[in-house]
Amino acid sequence: MTGLVLDTVSWSVGDTRIVAPTSLAFTPDKVNVILGPNGAGKSTLMKIAAGRLRPTSGRVLLDARDIFAIDAKELALQRAFLSQHVEIDFAITVEEVVLMGRYPHFARAPGREDRRIVDAALELVGMSARRRQIYPTLSGGEQQRVQLARVLAQIWSDDDAPAPRTIFLDEPVASLDIHHQLQILDLVRTLPARRCTIIVTLHDLNLALDYGDRFIFLRDGQLQAIVEDPAEVSPHLIRQVFDVSATGHNGEDGKRVLRFHL
Repeated sequence: MTGLVLDTVSWSVGDTRIVAPTSLAFTPDKVNVILGPNGAGKSTLMKIAAGRLRPTSGRVLLDARDIFAIDAKELALQRAFLSQHVEIDFAITVEEVVLMGRYPHFARAPGREDRRIVDAALELVGMSARRRQIYPTLSGGEQQRVQLARVLAQIWSDDDAPAPRTIFLDEPVASLDIHHQLQILDLVRTLPARRCTIIVTLHDLNLALDYGDRFIFLRDGQLQAIVEDPAEVSPHLIRQVFDVSATGHNGEDGKRVLRFHL
């Protein structure tokens, strides 16, 4: 079996179950969106899927291999992870932060190709002009864009037939203004065409339905539904997962827009 598969994974702390036994396969080369209210277990499930958190039970398989048996450097070339919060409180430049993404690719010092990729990643997220700025002096939204550039630099490939890679994005637009939310999600939407499987958590259901291909709904650590078509995300499911009512409206561009009320 190819791709990333969760085989009855669960995670608990003492007697508290955070993620109930869950089995699912993420669709390769698509944007897989994990949705649910705060405390649903979205970030925990994502960390398990990325091999950053060992499940209490069950297995995580990447191309039929136990992800926890894959060498750390080899795994770093296949998947990258963007956390909600990355704390860097010392004097390091934006360029140096993005260069961290290239660490798995060189032994002692970065080469010309590594620096070219850093330049390209900064250009993609619109942060080239800030490359010399000290990272902690950036706004929260700017820091998030730099961290996305780091992730892109880590799994970058200019090959005509690139190897498959997986990118995990945990609330990548949470601290961004509307313009940069759309800019980043437009960029993310282009990545599956380069053999990147995207696994992302989002709070904004309208953005999720607009940019996602497949929707995984969680509540209280339990899988509620997997929906393959945004048009099939029903008001009943939204009520079941989020405890709110939803009505659909067609926007000026003809796309369905949800409005919510208690």
